Amino acid sequence: MPTNRRSLLGIATALVGVFLLTSCGAPSGDARPADSNLIAGINLLISNLGANHPEMINWKVADVKAQLAEKLPLGIDTEAGWVLQWPHAKQGELSQVIVPWTLLGQYPNNPQPYFVRYKGGSLVPQATITDLVTTIQNAEMLGDQYFGAVIGIRASKINPQWIIFTTVPYLPITDPAYGFATVKDKHWSVIDFGTALVGCGTVPLQVESEFGYKCP
Repeated sequence: MPTNRRSLLGIATALVGVFLLTSCGAPSGDARPADSNLIAGINLLISNLGANHPEMINWKVADVKAQLAEKLPLGIDTEAGWVLQWPHAKQGELSQVIVPWTLLGQYPNNPQPYFVRYKGGSLVPQATITDLVTTIQNAEMLGDQYFGAVIGIRASKINPQWIIFTTVPYLPITDPAYGFATVKDKHWSVIDFGTALVGCGTVPLQVESEFGYKCP
């Protein structure tokens, strides 16, 4: 698909999603979103992935359409978004979806501890988080804001120049992962990223230990 058509499709999809969400209304805080809002968000995520990363699709459109026509799971509110799980999903269906808060038009007051929460480190200023999220999206998430959530951002108390983070895909296309970032040439840079032994040999061992990780 040519770039200009892809861009137009993305804009059109986003507008349709926003229209559906705002027309149906959205609850506030930790209340469960309406099924119509969740479905609108899921459809936007699916359309976005199909337009920008079609090679990553591992479901069948007809099966997912039928799946979403059934009663949706209750789900839970998390830092990454509202999580819906289908424990007995059939082949071709979605096993899990995280609908981001930005698509739902609401934000949790007390999200449940569904994903990893680092006890070590300290909170990071919002301006830094904004820069980091952009850097991480470009480096590890194909530059796509609807690819997944960047959560659990914490700065090391031992060496504040080191920051840990977690990424969680919105659609079931890859596993959650974590990484470390630091400042290089006056800009944030992702130093290492993955699912295990991340940062070994590049991140100070004291920082690894602070966040509960060990290197061989």
